[in-house]
Amino acid sequence: MPSITFNPEEHIFHIKGNSLPQNGKEFFDPVLSWLELYAKKPNKETELLINLEYFNLSTSKALLFMFYTLNQIHDAGHKVKVTWCYKDAYILSAGRDYAFMVRVPFEFRKVHTPDPISHELAS
Repeated sequence: MPSITFNPEEHIFHIKGNSLPQNGKEFFDPVLSWLELYAKKPNKETELLINLEYFNLSTSKALLFMFYTLNQIHDAGHKVKVTWCYKDAYILSAGRDYAFMVRVPFEFRKVHTPDPISHELAS
């Protein structure tokens, strides 16, 4: 399962690791519910860092719903950004597809390690 941390007090919003839940709806429903509540009273700035090495179709759908919720925050005048970390062309391509589907700005970062939060990012 992926590591998911959404902590508005610390301004930490990240999803990392491998995401292959058998029942993606069951796994991600609490995350999506939390994000919908957060969207009603978001921080002035929200950055969601995605650093997935691999993910399945149910994760893909959940990510898209997260990005739609971030659209709502963005459209309400708040600063929102997705930082999409990737190690390979497959993950980069998926991130570009999402960026095309939503209005939230994406930043793409190639990483040498699976965890840019605790390791240095590539230039």
